[in-house]
Amino acid sequence: MATVAASLGVSEILGSRVKVSGTPRAPPASSSSSKIVALFSKKPAAKTKPVAVSPVSEELAKWYGPDRRIYLPEGLLDRSEVPEYLTGEVPGDYGYDPFGLSKKPEDFAKYQAYELIHARWAMLGAAGFIIPEAFNKYGANCGPEAVWFKTGALLLDGNTLNYFGNSIPVNLIAAVIAEVVLVGGAEYYRIINGLDLEDKLHPGGPFDPLGLASDPDQAALLKVKEIKNGRLAMFAMLGFFIQAYVTGKGPVDNLASHLSDPFGNNLLSVISGSVERAPTL
Repeated sequence: MATVAASLGVSEILGSRVKVSGTPRAPPASSSSSKIVALFSKKPAAKTKPVAVSPVSEELAKWYGPDRRIYLPEGLLDRSEVPEYLTGEVPGDYGYDPFGLSKKPEDFAKYQAYELIHARWAMLGAAGFIIPEAFNKYGANCGPEAVWFKTGALLLDGNTLNYFGNSIPVNLIAAVIAEVVLVGGAEYYRIINGLDLEDKLHPGGPFDPLGLASDPDQAALLKVKEIKNGRLAMFAMLGFFIQAYVTGKGPVDNLASHLSDPFGNNLLSVISGSVERAPTL
């Protein structure tokens, strides 16, 4: 110990500075000396800095991987109960497949495509149900009946559409042909990958003119938002169908009636029969 103290000139022992006289001598090259110096030195050991996790990475961890959110909260569902083939690699995977429809990889890819295409159509359909009726209700001229099922009835009766006071010469036959040729053709072209896209479901490139998905992490988050909104839109479309059958009104008119009298116009009042029911479909 004296040798070490002399070699240092000033030593620190138990927090007190001790002056040592004598001519400093070179310490012997031994591992025990370096250990003693390290033991009584006040200099703290270098700490490794924690790896910074970006907000995007934290957000991705909520929706992808083994620790993602699942369809029931922790405590109600153990992660060991999630099917092994649902690994959290695709957007919107909450570990829910009660009928085992996606056990086979080829079935998994097929049903993923089915769901995503239906979700996109539902989002477009929900907007098409709501916007014309809302415009018509609040002053715009979208024809005599801008409610979605009444617009279809106009076409069935041989009439044409009218938007903002302008007659659109499209009858039912022309509408059906346009949908079969344009929509069906586009879908067939997607299935055969006519554009040689790397990802047929999320092509990006010319189909992302604003460059919203140019960053891979942001693209992964946008895929989750798309399928979540699409699933909500599919449920909304089902609700629109049932509402139209039960009340004979469009979604905007139903919402306005509910907001004007929430306790008098709601699901319970319709079921109990206190609200006049006018089936239409």
